[in-house]
Amino acid sequence: MLLTLLIIWLRSWQQAPTPARVDFQKDIRPILERCQPCHFTGGQMYQRLPFDRPETVTKLGTRLFTRIRDEKQREVIRRFLAAK
Repeated sequence: MLLTLLIIWLRSWQQAPTPARVDFQKDIRPILERCQPCHFTGGQMYQRLPFDRPETVTKLGTRLFTRIRDEKQREVIRRFLAAK
């Protein structure tokens, strides 16, 4: 019995925590704020690529990485795309 409990505890301890769900407004949009003013309301690129909409990020996918160099930010975007 004690051995069983120990095995269960060890397995739960070894499992990696699941990453939190990525929220567009909270997690993705702040990364894209650097693309102001062009890709936001009133900007020259807003009609073609509005970065205030999750659909645009989904449509572009990892092509966003041509402008986003930070690996941590890229990972957040990858998790957002994987959830779609």
